Amino acid sequence: MMKIIKIGFILSALSLFLLNCKTAAQNTTITSVSYTHTAGRGGRTFINATKDSLESNKTGGRFEDYPVFKKKIDKKDWDKIVSDINISLLEKTQSGKARGYYDGPDHIYRITTTEKEYELINVPENSEGYKQIEKLKNNLDNLLKKY
Repeated sequence: MMKIIKIGFILSALSLFLLNCKTAAQNTTITSVSYTHTAGRGGRTFINATKDSLESNKTGGRFEDYPVFKKKIDKKDWDKIVSDINISLLEKTQSGKARGYYDGPDHIYRITTTEKEYELINVPENSEGYKQIEKLKNNLDNLLKKY
């Protein structure tokens, strides 16, 4: 009987220890996210979100009806954006090749944390973190329609 109590105590202590452990990714706070779509000589669009604001801008003539503004963001919207980002998966995500000024559009994502800035360019569809990046793009595009 005493042996069972000792094993139970050890297992309880071990499980409490494991529950209290945190990885570096759990301690990291996302401070901003942005998405830039370049269209070569046709211009570019830009969306940047922080916990306080949402900014949208454009350059060039290709994006005539793209909204341009800087507004205060709702805390729920910011929380939705950052809750869908997994930093551990983000670190494994690989960029593709930049196409540059003449070779076609680039899709550039920047996620800034308290620890590091991640810049991903043209993430390939078969990349491990592609779905997460695509969801971030969709969330930001949906925010433009809302604001």
